[in-house]
Amino acid sequence: MRFLDLKQPLIDNIDAGIASHLESPPGTGKSDFIEELVAYLSKRDNEEWGFATCFLATYQPTDLMGYMVPTKVTNPDGSTALASVFTTPNWMMTRPTEQYPHGRHINTFKRGVVFLDEWSQADGDTKKAAAQLKLKGEVGPHKLHRGISVISAGNRKEDRSGVTKEFDFVINRENKFSIDPDFPSWEAWAIEHGIMPTTLTFAKQNPNIVFGGEVPDNQGPWTTPRSLCMVDRLLQVKMKRNGGELPDDAITAEQISGIMGAGAAQYMAFVKLEREMPKYEEIVRDPKGVKVPQKPDACMLVCYQLAHMVKEKDADAVVEYMTRLPTEFSVTFATTACKRQPMLVANKSFDAWARKNSSLMAAIALVSKAA
Repeated sequence: MRFLDLKQPLIDNIDAGIASHLESPPGTGKSDFIEELVAYLSKRDNEEWGFATCFLATYQPTDLMGYMVPTKVTNPDGSTALASVFTTPNWMMTRPTEQYPHGRHINTFKRGVVFLDEWSQADGDTKKAAAQLKLKGEVGPHKLHRGISVISAGNRKEDRSGVTKEFDFVINRENKFSIDPDFPSWEAWAIEHGIMPTTLTFAKQNPNIVFGGEVPDNQGPWTTPRSLCMVDRLLQVKMKRNGGELPDDAITAEQISGIMGAGAAQYMAFVKLEREMPKYEEIVRDPKGVKVPQKPDACMLVCYQLAHMVKEKDADAVVEYMTRLPTEFSVTFATTACKRQPMLVANKSFDAWARKNSSLMAAIALVSKAA
């Protein structure tokens, strides 16, 4: 299943009280997806959803119970005895905030999610101890109320990620989703999170490198959506120190290779290509005269660059320039631009251009509906 198709099935499970488990290759964005799903539900309901997350691979069975504190209790006949009382375990607490420096108990929220990250890498005994959490929302004396749901995530056995044995009685307590990384899902996320046009173009033109989902035969850096985003963050920092230009020197290339492995050479080719493209200011100043790229990679890069930078006041010039590119690139530009700036839909030049292309109109309509 793609991330683009996953939101509603997960919400269905949450509302039905069914635990969900997401399984995918490393670095596909499962953790970010769940955190943003909770943020979406908070916005949808106009009420904050609780979000407690734990890295289950660091837990032992006893950690799920909290600390045992001997406590004096009084029996009905007046006699007393020491009883085992457990403190609130960390998996029931949200992240610390200024208002709640030690976090907030998940049961104090009307709705919420407990996210068991890296479930697949947890010790077998820890998985056994957490099994009832998936079915009944409880571990020992600790119980989630009905409005709190459980979601777990992890990698596959073949990913060399330290995955431990799964147990059939646990599998029978959850709805398992196998996630296939894909460009459209990642693109939607990347546009919202400021990923550079160069990185978007590289990913779109090289899906086999970024979204192949296979770990390399020999251990070492390799390209995943996660490592590609690390490269993007690195280059954004270096670009600020380089007068706004993407660096293409040997040291930068070596840094990138140390993050994304064999895909670095292809990525650096797009960095060099970006330096050859017409600048946004040049396009706005002379949309009819500035050069138009001939190669598909270059056209795609210009589309993402313009969508990334276009301002409503410049829409007339940008649309004029886009009409000079092959029509197959129109949808990429228009949908990306509208995701970043929904008000473009109301621009007269943009609207007139879109109405001449039925596929473009349909794509923009989908973007507007999603927004």
